[in-house]
Amino acid sequence: MTKSLCIDSLVLTPPPFADGLVMTANLLPSQWTPFNGSQLNNRRIFFHETSGKAQLNLQQCCAVESAAKHNPDRPVQLFLRPESTGCYSSSDGSQSTYRPAWLEILSQYPNVAAILVNEDRYFVESPLQDWYQNGRWLNSPHQVAHLSDYIRILTLYKGGGLYLDTDILTLKTYQGDMFRNCLVYGSGRMEVFSNGVIHLEAGHWLSAELVRLLAEEYDPEAYAYHGPALVSEVMGHKCGVVAGYSNSNHCKDIQLLSDRFFYPIEAPFSDVIFRDNNNKTDVATLVKISKSYGLHLWNSLSYVHRPVKINSNQIFSVLARQHCPLTVARAADF
Repeated sequence: MTKSLCIDSLVLTPPPFADGLVMTANLLPSQWTPFNGSQLNNRRIFFHETSGKAQLNLQQCCAVESAAKHNPDRPVQLFLRPESTGCYSSSDGSQSTYRPAWLEILSQYPNVAAILVNEDRYFVESPLQDWYQNGRWLNSPHQVAHLSDYIRILTLYKGGGLYLDTDILTLKTYQGDMFRNCLVYGSGRMEVFSNGVIHLEAGHWLSAELVRLLAEEYDPEAYAYHGPALVSEVMGHKCGVVAGYSNSNHCKDIQLLSDRFFYPIEAPFSDVIFRDNNNKTDVATLVKISKSYGLHLWNSLSYVHRPVKINSNQIFSVLARQHCPLTVARAADF
């Protein structure tokens, strides 16, 4: 039986067989339209926000806006997980329009759709249905990370497209065959593939193989196995890829992109993106980043970052003013 969806502590009742609701800022939630997640779209760019807050912070909104701004001819889908606790129905059944800053900003891009996911339906009749419904993952210390790892691959499996983490700032248009059926190395050592940037067409064998293994080999205690480690393991077994040697890939239907495409700054040095640097922009680092198509902001390491100062000379702020101008204009609302 489908559960109700919940956002901002209010209960929403989705259509019983919909995979989600397309959120619209100028409509009542009861007027939001249903979403079918099995529609094929190899050109779409999509994000998953799985914290359960059903909200975006400034950096996440900037990431989605930048993808939409630089790729106006491609659909951009933002999937959000509904709240699971603290929900109630208003006593008189009244509703008002839902207008958070991030939704108003993204609604100005006609190629963006924000989708509140009906998780109970989204996993039904997929190879991951049993994994989702048996609920072992709910007791994992890595619950949110595991759901994120699983649902992004399921979305690729269901319909194809380009998945981006919500902390990938897009700097250029994703065009050309290099972004078709591709994986990206997470560092210059080429040891492990990132699962934060993946494009696979619908029906690709790699998404089917990843889904099969995710269904069969769940470990609630393993933090990274279901993400980058699994992708790297499959590429080793199926395609002969040896860590550190990108030319060892013998799968002609999967392209391997170097870290420079999306990971010009590695995790141990990520604080440089938010460093004040005595009000001087680190020009050398900015030039290095400008050669990339996207910049991973390493939001999971935010404890080492300085606060965002949107009008400062921080590298993130300099880039944000160029690549997500509508988010920057509403920065005070986050």
